[in-house]
Amino acid sequence: MYPLLPWKWLSGLLGLVIAITVYVDDVGQWFGVPVPDTMVIRLLPLILLGVFSGFFGPTGYYAPWRMLWRLIPGLNRWFPDLNGVWVGTTNSNWPTVKKLVETALSTGKVTEQDLHDTPEQRDAMAVQITNSLFTLRIAAGLSSTDGESHSITAKPWRHQHTDRIHLSYVYEQHTSNHAATDEETHLGAADLALTTEDVSRASGTYWTRRSWRTGRNTAGTLELSRLEPRKAKDMSLRDYAAAHKAKITD
Repeated sequence: MYPLLPWKWLSGLLGLVIAITVYVDDVGQWFGVPVPDTMVIRLLPLILLGVFSGFFGPTGYYAPWRMLWRLIPGLNRWFPDLNGVWVGTTNSNWPTVKKLVETALSTGKVTEQDLHDTPEQRDAMAVQITNSLFTLRIAAGLSSTDGESHSITAKPWRHQHTDRIHLSYVYEQHTSNHAATDEETHLGAADLALTTEDVSRASGTYWTRRSWRTGRNTAGTLELSRLEPRKAKDMSLRDYAAAHKAKITD
């Protein structure tokens, strides 16, 4: 998540590390504590790097930086804590794709207006986001299938004009009990934009290359909200998605 930090912060941090390394022996002399040059050159950079990594590197609920962020929520404006389970809905163009395929296999006709008026397919989904200063991983599960997806690359970025934080990622989905016209594994991509006023909400779009050779690849929209800051060990993402589907269909 470090790409979200302003470059002035990063350069300032680097300058601070250099200043500490250069002047630590002088500070030690002021307090009557000799600091050998060997320690300054060899050990101090490693100590500073270890402290920095130990503070910002972990992703667990009790990670030092996450505890500080819970005390000072305003820090999420610059570097948000997105860890936990998110639930929401997908709206897919699959009914439109299906209508096109069925028409191609028959003698019937379909107009562009018919395709435009075809309602999207709505489904519940659950997403687990894992992030720290150095890490961003995204996994997802749907209520309608037993497939789960995992990001193979993910990058956060900040929009130059709206200042909204985006998460853009490529994912791989595995579906074990897939239909004959489906694929066991396919790639997809998504772009999520966090709500400016509340980083616990996000929306965006996705695309897939699922069965693209026969024109069955899909696209759609996503809407998510953060449900809890850590995933329960006895629940899968599909369990979360199924529970959310029951809630929104009641």
